[in-house]
Amino acid sequence: MNPENNKHMTSMRRPKFRLTRNLRKSILQGHPWVYREAIQPLDNGVRPDKACLAQVEDAKGEIAWAIFDPHGPLALRILSLESAPPSEKNEFFERRFARAWSLRKSWLTSSSRPTTAFRLFNGEGDGLPGLVCDLYDKTAVLQFDGRGPGEFWNREQISSFLQRELHVTSVVEKVRRPSKDEAPLLSIFGPLVTSPVPVLENGAKFEVDIVRGQKTGFFLDQRDNRLFVREIARGKTVLNLFSYTGGFSISAGLGGAAHVTSVDLSKDAVQECGNGFERNDLDPKTHAGLAADVFDFMKTGKETWDHVIVDPPSMSHSEDRKDLAVQKYTELFAQAIRRVRRDGEISLSSCSSHISFEDFHKITTESLSQARRKGTVLRVSGQGADHPYPNACPELRYLKFFHLTLD
Repeated sequence: MNPENNKHMTSMRRPKFRLTRNLRKSILQGHPWVYREAIQPLDNGVRPDKACLAQVEDAKGEIAWAIFDPHGPLALRILSLESAPPSEKNEFFERRFARAWSLRKSWLTSSSRPTTAFRLFNGEGDGLPGLVCDLYDKTAVLQFDGRGPGEFWNREQISSFLQRELHVTSVVEKVRRPSKDEAPLLSIFGPLVTSPVPVLENGAKFEVDIVRGQKTGFFLDQRDNRLFVREIARGKTVLNLFSYTGGFSISAGLGGAAHVTSVDLSKDAVQECGNGFERNDLDPKTHAGLAADVFDFMKTGKETWDHVIVDPPSMSHSEDRKDLAVQKYTELFAQAIRRVRRDGEISLSSCSSHISFEDFHKITTESLSQARRKGTVLRVSGQGADHPYPNACPELRYLKFFHLTLD
């Protein structure tokens, strides 16, 4: 917990909250969230004004310990079902950190292709609600899911673990939505890393811009899907839409693609994609980068490719915009399908958490119908093993990736 928060809590009893809805079974099964409308404070109704450890109970008795967040609709993030309260003294958090590292270490060391960029802590999926930590070689990037988790988690304790167990040389915090007067990157330990960090992903060479890059700098969740694209690319022409810095493009190039076309609105991202081809000793003549609006690009020209990859940014940031997002995905995917050659392939993806796998299948079906094509599914997947989620919370299985061959 944040040291300042600890001082705050020593002067008062830990708050208790009673469930006003029947959520006991859900919590015991592992669902990590309780929203504000489902709780009422005990102890004369006092609500702390900062995130803190709190006890959760219902009419039957005590259930769990949680992070109470006074700032948003998600009021409780379940932390432990043990009877004793989690604390730094009983090494509760150290055990959670160590378990997360143990889960990653097994597949990192068993791979024949070196990887130095991965997610170490994936929030609720690792029993560390609201906490994200990504490793880029010897640089660790922390990010917190909102103000509450940012107040709760002890940065110094996390940094100490990273230094001791993973021998990192720099720990930084990347602010999710910095204000105009707020620095996007804060130093916790070691130098403040502002230059791109060289990393390996299954042997592929990338440079991650932590300051300006999306998320913590790179889309680590697509690692397994990039490797799949690499394995099927030989001899094919590939179109990568919303290419960003070229993760899929470079993977296709390393897999022996005949030619790769990358399209993204950002000129800097397209330039970095080209740099990535050279960095990986790929023939620059086999790559064309185009800085353009993908939606405009799809409306012009009739060129077709053997394999089209569509990995757009999230189109649904809230449940009330879901219907519009479904419409946009469907139209975009239909346009992309039309640009696939006969017997070619298409990879469709979405990172929108409000779009379920069932929704995504319906979108894919309607897109094929609008394009008057038939598809055979070869792969359905999501985020990699370093992005785990609780079985009881499928909402956190946010990444969808469908790969189909078309008639």
